[in-house]
Amino acid sequence: MVISSPVAVPASSRMAEIIRRHDWAASPLGPIEAWPDRLRFALEICLRTSSPSAVYWGPDFILLHNDAFGAWLGLPEPRLLGQPAQQAYGELWDWLSPQFQAVMESGQGLSVAEQIIPVARDGVIEERYWTYTLSPLTDETGAVAGILSQREEVTRAVLAERRLSFQIRLADALRGETDPQRVKQVATALLGEHLGASRVGYAEVDEARQVASVRSDWTRDGSTSLAGQHAPLSSFGSEALGALRSGEVLVLPDLGSLPAASPELVAAWNAMGVRALITVPLVRDGALRALLYVHEPEPRAWRRSDAAIARDVAERTWAAVERAQAERSLRESEDHYRHTVELNPQVTWTATPDGALNRVARRWEEWTGTTGLGDSWAEGIHPEDVPASFAAWRHSLETGDVYDIEHRLKLRDGSFRWARSRAFPRHGKDGAILLWYGSTEDIHERKVAEEHQRLLINELNHRVKNTLASVQAIAFQTLKGDVSLAEARARFEARLLALSRAHNLLTERNWEGAGLERIVRDATEHLAGDTSRFELRGEGELSLRPRAALALALALHELVTNAAKYGARSSERGRVSIAWREEQGTLLLEWKETGGPEVNAPERRGFGSRLIERGLAPDLAGRADLDFEPDGLRCTIRASVEAVRAADLA
Repeated sequence: MVISSPVAVPASSRMAEIIRRHDWAASPLGPIEAWPDRLRFALEICLRTSSPSAVYWGPDFILLHNDAFGAWLGLPEPRLLGQPAQQAYGELWDWLSPQFQAVMESGQGLSVAEQIIPVARDGVIEERYWTYTLSPLTDETGAVAGILSQREEVTRAVLAERRLSFQIRLADALRGETDPQRVKQVATALLGEHLGASRVGYAEVDEARQVASVRSDWTRDGSTSLAGQHAPLSSFGSEALGALRSGEVLVLPDLGSLPAASPELVAAWNAMGVRALITVPLVRDGALRALLYVHEPEPRAWRRSDAAIARDVAERTWAAVERAQAERSLRESEDHYRHTVELNPQVTWTATPDGALNRVARRWEEWTGTTGLGDSWAEGIHPEDVPASFAAWRHSLETGDVYDIEHRLKLRDGSFRWARSRAFPRHGKDGAILLWYGSTEDIHERKVAEEHQRLLINELNHRVKNTLASVQAIAFQTLKGDVSLAEARARFEARLLALSRAHNLLTERNWEGAGLERIVRDATEHLAGDTSRFELRGEGELSLRPRAALALALALHELVTNAAKYGARSSERGRVSIAWREEQGTLLLEWKETGGPEVNAPERRGFGSRLIERGLAPDLAGRADLDFEPDGLRCTIRASVEAVRAADLA
């Protein structure tokens, strides 16, 4: 039977036309006109499927596939078409073959979840994860003659789950650690094992001496430690050092391929066993304080998730280190305070067993203008605190308990300061009190600090509530509608990370504001990875208030994500232009996509569109317009400069 059109699929299917024109006469399948109806029917299903799908026919499993399968392989031409599966898959066939044979022999389908399948793209092997099915195809006799395979990439979900699991492990490992050095050791070991790195460590930076010093690091078996070494900051190169001082993460897959790197600099790094690296800076109060580094002795194609997890570990570890240092400092301070008060008090005094002061250090008179002898010490205390002080002193005299009370001193000039008075009894052999030894210490600064701390806690509570409100809104909108759990989880995590990065930018300036250009660059670099397809043009440097900075960061996240899925960044020729300027008190920021798929206005607006068009207006005291132009999305944001400008941080 002669079939004039053996493959009935839409004209847009590139693979259908290629299959029609392919010379099948010399292949095990024979001329296309003679193919079995079952094979042609299975192939039509394959070609009409949007997910990567393939048909394997005959004892050699001759490969036929659709356009999406070719895109998954990253091949510009269908080089594997018509090849036996063993030849097409190479080394992968060693573990794929038993799966195919099991389906052929049993006649039952097989489903495989989250299987790692390396894919070569641009000469780099990428780690990808897939969930796929193998379904038997029968011939006219009912015997299994082939297999239909359909797959879905789940790399993002797998990596997100791994990252969350790692973060939980890290948090559990750091919990309870009070030694700052031990905190670093635990974190670097976990990160090194997670990334399969050669060396991970922390370097403390001394800007005054212009050196970075390593106390200890984690190394894989056979790798050389940098512990005890000191490297000049100039060894990073001026460009890289400038990026680190600005808080940017340095990710280099191959130092030898850098066009601007000097041979001497590359040789120096090679001597330390470094060819590829990730370096995360710690910037506090505008100064570079420390570096987290991940080193490899050979070139390595870092994933964006590698740099992200390194940055996350750095931030979590530094927070744990600062907490441990604060706790240690507090313990040392309390110990010092105890010895100072008990052994070297500011004012020492003694009292007889009946409570009368018989000796008082001269400084008491310098403070209050009274001698303090007898009961005259009450004249140097705030009138409101005298009753409580007398009551506590009477209780100590009657029971022998330590006298310890805080009260306000009345100074010579009429002002008041907080003080702490303590007294300890010395007993005779018969247990009777012989003498009281006391001291009074000025604690005014501490009391003021406690009040300041209370105000800070109230402010922190306010910020936490606002953050939780933002997270609640993101969660509600992300989970709203008909969306799969995996997609919702991926969207939710991405939006939380965007919110987190915006918080990081604000933290660098003590939540007083964040630079507009830094917000734009942070969004494009962390979400897009390849920034060569972004054109940024800004006039002047503008610092935004925290509320405006957070709103703009989330809006840019939605724009970049949308561009990657549906807009300019979904096409190899796509480009995005982001420009901003001030015009007569108005900040004008324009996002324009070109070179991507033809744009049509959506029938309904999603969370991202609503966030941009409605959410930005109150936070920026302006408006945002989305124009779905045929050649690419245009987003125009107008904001009142007076409303969004942060206070001068100079």
